[in-house]
Amino acid sequence: MSGRPDRGIREFVFGTTREDLPRQLAFWQQLGFRECARGELAADASEQLYGHRAALTGCRLAHAGCETHGTGYVRLQAWERLRNDGLGTRPPITTGGRWMGLYTQDILQLRDSFLGEAARGGAFWISPLVAAPLAKPAPAVSLEAPFVGLRETLVFSEDYRLAFIQRGGFDRPGFGTFDLTLPFSNTEASHANIIQPPRSFDSAFYKAAFGFETAPHGEQHRSGDDPATAAALDLAAGECFEVERIRAPGVPSGLLQLYSSERDSEDCRDLSRAGSRGLCLYAVGSLAPASLRETVLDAGAPRAGAVVEDEFGAPAFTFDAPDGYQWLVSAQPA
Repeated sequence: MSGRPDRGIREFVFGTTREDLPRQLAFWQQLGFRECARGELAADASEQLYGHRAALTGCRLAHAGCETHGTGYVRLQAWERLRNDGLGTRPPITTGGRWMGLYTQDILQLRDSFLGEAARGGAFWISPLVAAPLAKPAPAVSLEAPFVGLRETLVFSEDYRLAFIQRGGFDRPGFGTFDLTLPFSNTEASHANIIQPPRSFDSAFYKAAFGFETAPHGEQHRSGDDPATAAALDLAAGECFEVERIRAPGVPSGLLQLYSSERDSEDCRDLSRAGSRGLCLYAVGSLAPASLRETVLDAGAPRAGAVVEDEFGAPAFTFDAPDGYQWLVSAQPA
């Protein structure tokens, strides 16, 4: 038994302090994520599982769309002491970088709201609002031939790194489940993004370790040379990258998108581990964590910790992938 996940990326883990936990809970509630579980770990237990010695309060947050495929939850980890200040507003295509993607049906309202938050103070990076047509080359848009593609804006702060996307003129059912009762009509977390070291693209490990497959419309390709992508990802002139989107077989959400740039960048992988502020970890669920531990080692993981209990009392372990990213595996309900 491999223990491989069958539901894609289950949780997106954000680090914060215990003092700041109420503010973080209030923020996520605006996007429809509400607390559904809470637990604790003592400092020695946190060190054993996460590699960071500090007491921890964990809160799992669920969006209504999480129930569709068992993916896209948020886990807040409130530490008595943070490991470091995290990725913050560093550029998207930074080695060790990551962000959480989700879909909305009102990207203008959402973008205006974040611009208003930024105007009140604090460190923010908000990308231009870009429109990326599906067809290449891009066709002319008119009343007779409306835009068909994606509109996207990225919002980074010290607390979160998020990409909001709105489809125009087409749909991909199941790739995110909208909650139309929310102020921004958004989905759960639909996909995770990681930036592998330059010129080191590798999806083979995740396919072997997790059993993931290339997602429809997500085949590996070179990108970055179109204006919309360059603007959204704050690329330098002429910068391009390899990218592929992979998923658990047959599961349309909870996807993983892998990037590797052709350009050298700051190595921030140490700012992208458990205990760091902001988005620092992704988690997959497994019906047999101990078996999955052996599977990831066989696939080439250089380190996998022992299976112990996480802050919710579930069997769990962390491991480092060959690309240097830390991952969390925890037992999922059958």
